[in-house]
Amino acid sequence: MSNFKGYYFKIGDCYFNSPFPKREGYEVQPHLVQVTDAGRVASGKLIIKELPHRPTKLVIQFPVMTPEQFRKYYAALDSMYLQVEYYNEDYDRYETATMYHSDLTYKPIKYQGKEMIDFQQFSLIEH
Repeated sequence: MSNFKGYYFKIGDCYFNSPFPKREGYEVQPHLVQVTDAGRVASGKLIIKELPHRPTKLVIQFPVMTPEQFRKYYAALDSMYLQVEYYNEDYDRYETATMYHSDLTYKPIKYQGKEMIDFQQFSLIEH
């Protein structure tokens, strides 16, 4: 039995489920390695220094949305420290993290004769 509650992620009280992220546009990348320095010593051996923290990253892309839906989502993302609850399909559970986002870009478009917003792909990255 799945523990999925009907949303892939939420920030505060904003559930990002109307519209949902594109199915192929939602990806959890857990425990990423962060390199602080890399180089070669005189013997030619590669030396890589890593940070001990292994953050999770969410890669998100939405279908086009109405201006009202966009404003709701954009307002929820309008901070550099976001409390995010997200669904991790690998473990079939929700996890929480403090995250920040990559650049948020969008463009107004006409879609099926209506004014819509194309919210470009972005990432939420754990602090």
